[in-house]
Amino acid sequence: MIYPLALATILALSTGWCWGHATARTRHIPTHQEQHMSDRLTVDTITSDQLDALIAERDDAREQLHLVSGMRQRNLDAAAVAIQRAEQAEAERDGAYRERAQLIAWLAALHPDHAVLAPALDIDDEDGWHLLFLTVAGRQLSWHIAPRDVELFQHVQRVDPADPRAQWDGHTTAEKYQRIAALSRR
Repeated sequence: MIYPLALATILALSTGWCWGHATARTRHIPTHQEQHMSDRLTVDTITSDQLDALIAERDDAREQLHLVSGMRQRNLDAAAVAIQRAEQAEAERDGAYRERAQLIAWLAALHPDHAVLAPALDIDDEDGWHLLFLTVAGRQLSWHIAPRDVELFQHVQRVDPADPRAQWDGHTTAEKYQRIAALSRR
């Protein structure tokens, strides 16, 4: 533990002040504080052992500061690596979603009379999301389309979310892909 007196001494020594410096001034301490400062070390009362102890405390404090700085730098480096990995994962995910959107846009082009695009009302945190509804062989398939991918669906008819063709039939993602698998086997 670094004591207040040691900290003051360390500060004084680290800023260039030295014991017995010709320009050192005596600080006046009001009488009511003198009783609290009786253990105060001064130039006249400090021993070599006490000075050595204070210097050792200062050196320990510097070492602790160095260790903390090193830990801080390692944490900053680890955080930078984590951010870089997250950004890379996000870019890979966005690339996969873009590829998926291109395939879905192509699928919609194969069934132009059975595909509609409507604003997605179920996503509140970001504007511009849409839902593609595609009916193939009497079965509905639907996908959320990110705002950055909507441009791929210029060929798909835009409808209001209240349009009967844009009403979700309750299928799950697993059911959607089961329907696609069944259509693929035809």
